Amino acid sequence: MTPEQFSILLKSQQAKLAQAINTDLPMAIGKKAVDLFTENFQKEGFQDNGPKPWKEVQRRTRNVRGAAGSRKILTGKTGDLGRSIKYEVSPGKVTIYSDVIYADVHNEGLKAGRGAGFTMPKRQFIGDSADLDKIIDDEIEKTLNNILK
Repeated sequence: MTPEQFSILLKSQQAKLAQAINTDLPMAIGKKAVDLFTENFQKEGFQDNGPKPWKEVQRRTRNVRGAAGSRKILTGKTGDLGRSIKYEVSPGKVTIYSDVIYADVHNEGLKAGRGAGFTMPKRQFIGDSADLDKIIDDEIEKTLNNILK
């Protein structure tokens, strides 16, 4: 390979790396993060070095009849919270979020209700996770290997 050919190859690889870092990886990671965090609702727990089960809900411990008594935790009648997880990509970055106004109350275990209200038990479904870190590392490695092979 001549120095000129090597220079052309290097510039091509540089462009592919920039595309991967700024667009391709954030999009792929965003999709995988949403999939993982949505899966938390089916597993009824946050996945961080394996599932961390959520605190049981009273409606299931009190033997409530019908769908309410058997429905999964945090799914509610509509399942809106689990379907609200989205991602937004900007160059070199991805942001995972829920646009439901009560998401933080459940995710962080904050005060809920009117007046004195009550403190909702923390049932985290979005956040830092060793499981997500592994998924991200694998995606980065796969992408870089494809570019640099």
